[in-house]
Amino acid sequence: MAALVEAALFAAGRPLSIGEMAELTDLPIRTIRTLAEGLVRDYSERGGGIEVKEFEDRFVMQVRASLADRVSKVGPKELEAPLLRTLAIIAYNQPIAQSELARLRGNKSYGHVKELEELGLICAEKEGRTKIITTTKNFAEYFGLDFDDPDFVKRVMKERKRLGVTPMYRSLAERMGLDFGVANPYKPYKNDIQLMKRLDLLVIAPGYEERAKEHYSGELIEAGVRTFTQLKESIDLIAEKSGRSDPEKTEALHAEIDSLLADYRERAKGARPVKPLSPMIEEIALDLGVPIDEDGISAAPDYKELAAEIQVPTHQSYDLDIVERIRGRYEAILRGLLED
Repeated sequence: MAALVEAALFAAGRPLSIGEMAELTDLPIRTIRTLAEGLVRDYSERGGGIEVKEFEDRFVMQVRASLADRVSKVGPKELEAPLLRTLAIIAYNQPIAQSELARLRGNKSYGHVKELEELGLICAEKEGRTKIITTTKNFAEYFGLDFDDPDFVKRVMKERKRLGVTPMYRSLAERMGLDFGVANPYKPYKNDIQLMKRLDLLVIAPGYEERAKEHYSGELIEAGVRTFTQLKESIDLIAEKSGRSDPEKTEALHAEIDSLLADYRERAKGARPVKPLSPMIEEIALDLGVPIDEDGISAAPDYKELAAEIQVPTHQSYDLDIVERIRGRYEAILRGLLED
């Protein structure tokens, strides 16, 4: 049985939760934990180049940390989010003309195509005044696909993982063009329990993992949405993990957030210092570029019921769009800091 868990960790090439390994191996969760912890000890005692480590209730098989730098040159390069989004659009729409790609991704796509070609992940063949772009064998190997045929890759990209979100993330999933279900893993009703049994992934708020695990055994995505910067990171994380978002909608959402954030940071240049009374307010202040000072204007989330000069709305309706919820927080802080 230990060999089965070991094989799962090797084949995954990424951290696996206890729940994921239980589903893959059909073994009880308690047995999985015992076997995985045994592998951690076994690999440590061997002292070889590979180790099994536990991180936040997930297990991963990886190159031993002390050797990672020395072998990094032969390992796969981690793709940055903008490059990964361009690659996703290519894979999803291939064969795609470079002119069409530029329409979807802008002029930055020309640099992305060059870099992706150098990495061997795409092939761009000249056709008339443009290039026709498809994925390559290296692409299939990089993402662990069984076949490298572009049509097969395109079908895989269009397959939907069974994704669930908590009510707070409904509008985000809609804005990303995801196919999803809505479930409450914290205080679930019978229909929530039934739905979660069919899900591969569930998007939850950071810090609620233990509560969610009481009722859900699949993979969790903790997505921070306190600030616009966190929201952008969460969009990329959900798109990557789910393997299925609408690239055009996701890119449009990124552009909208970038524009809003630029406007807010410009307005914040004239703001007085703020004294955050919670980590969330500090994160927002840093995202805005507002100076933080102990003698500044005090600000706190409204749910804390603190005697702060600025009350930042947090318990907004889940029917409110995710971007509008964050805008409401930024507006509250800037109104308080920009008043004469």
